[in-house]
Amino acid sequence: MEDLLWGVATSAYQSEGGYNGLGQPQTNWGESERRGDVVPAGLAADFWNRYPEDFGRCKALGLNAFRLGIEWSRIQPTLSDESGPPPPFNEAALEKYVEMLAECRRNGLEPVVTLHHFVHPAWLGADPWLQPEIVEQFSRYIEYTVLNLNRALADRHGLAPIKYYITINEPNMLVLNTYLGTQFPGRKGVGTGFRNVSAATRQILRAHVRAYNLIHDLYEQNRWPAPFVTCNNYCTDLYWSDKIMLDLLCVRERGVRAAELRDYVYAKIHEFENAFEEARIPLVKDIPYFFGSLTKRLSNWVGYKTFSPDFFSSLVDDIYSAARPITFDYLGLDYYDPFAAHVFRLPVWWDHEFKDKNFRAWLMNNITSKWWDWRVLPVGMRFFCEHYSKDYAGRPVLIAENGMALRRRLDNHITLRRDRMTRSQFLRVHIDEVVRIAQADVPLIGYLHWSLFDNYEWGSFTPRFGLYSVDYQRGRDRLAEDHLGDRPSLTYAELVESARQRLLERSEPSGKELGART
Repeated sequence: MEDLLWGVATSAYQSEGGYNGLGQPQTNWGESERRGDVVPAGLAADFWNRYPEDFGRCKALGLNAFRLGIEWSRIQPTLSDESGPPPPFNEAALEKYVEMLAECRRNGLEPVVTLHHFVHPAWLGADPWLQPEIVEQFSRYIEYTVLNLNRALADRHGLAPIKYYITINEPNMLVLNTYLGTQFPGRKGVGTGFRNVSAATRQILRAHVRAYNLIHDLYEQNRWPAPFVTCNNYCTDLYWSDKIMLDLLCVRERGVRAAELRDYVYAKIHEFENAFEEARIPLVKDIPYFFGSLTKRLSNWVGYKTFSPDFFSSLVDDIYSAARPITFDYLGLDYYDPFAAHVFRLPVWWDHEFKDKNFRAWLMNNITSKWWDWRVLPVGMRFFCEHYSKDYAGRPVLIAENGMALRRRLDNHITLRRDRMTRSQFLRVHIDEVVRIAQADVPLIGYLHWSLFDNYEWGSFTPRFGLYSVDYQRGRDRLAEDHLGDRPSLTYAELVESARQRLLERSEPSGKELGART
């Protein structure tokens, strides 16, 4: 069996530092930071300057993959927080990413490159995904970046082109947190939220289809080995928030025309719900579970009532007019706590990370699960990997994110998780499940843990996801031991080595089998 990718995942904005300050690239998050709605990212984890040592850490742990982002706001930057025409591309920023990727490769790490991760340059305005021109603007960024990045890797470093791309990270979370939730910057409005979610989803999927074909065109024109391109979703058992996007992207390869879209989507949701019921995943059935289950039923009802095939006709037209019938080469799955029944918790009146703008926001902050409330159910990961791969023509699966949050504020005040789980315990049960998935003959590309180090979590530094801890009061050094006395980076290294051995032993024929073949 070919070795899986074992690595970590990061994003540019959450890790690099150096955005939204004076003389720095301005993003759509800048205004929220200046208003005090969220904690400024500032230096974040200073990955922009510390990447060589971080890649070295991964090599020392025995890892062979690293997911990192290229930030549009650096490649096509503006120093103004005002919207305006597209500025020139920044060659110096691109060159820095070339050096970063070359260093990644020199440390034996296969890069998985994310081209958009919840952030866009300020010159696009607050809501570019609601605008018709965004598809063309995103395409120009993709073409410039992918072409020049790979040419520089070849010409200056003698390195092969990038193999794995994620065009747009978690489109479902991007639209939900922007237009229904309060966490991301963007247009809010009662009565327009669902329509904006649908409109932004349509534009994001159109942009992905264009980017997918553009990347493949560039590789064919330059006679580079074919890339693997996808967009990854945050796994959820709520069909209308996850799987519908993949089903829409597959209309051409399944022969579904616009006139058949409603029947097709309704059939796919019934198929998914039946598969989910048959899986009998042991959800945590506490008091909030019943409210979460009701929310799922309500969401399904809203989905049925509001889904409009005509609304997605332009997406279907784009897919059918594209050069290729396929729109994604592999499945990128982000697995945390994907179950709608777990969305609520018992009220905690003091547990707020962000300023409450109104009574509704205050109430929802009290009763909705936070990062450190997410339940741990590794068996669910197998369901999503198996069902999705089977349903999408046996496409290979990359677990593009999986992790667990501890709670530690910037001032180092600590609150324990309710389940008292450590990161090492979390890693043990999930890596064991990854091995089971691979042994079940799911075509698995690999597993990427979120994340290598503590980073900026979209308005807050409190959720801690790192294999290495960061004490922000003392700088940005990576600490092997976290505030619980746990050393998860060493645990991960040991588990990866053990997993490799288990999978190798399974793939090698026994002496008895060899004798029987001779």
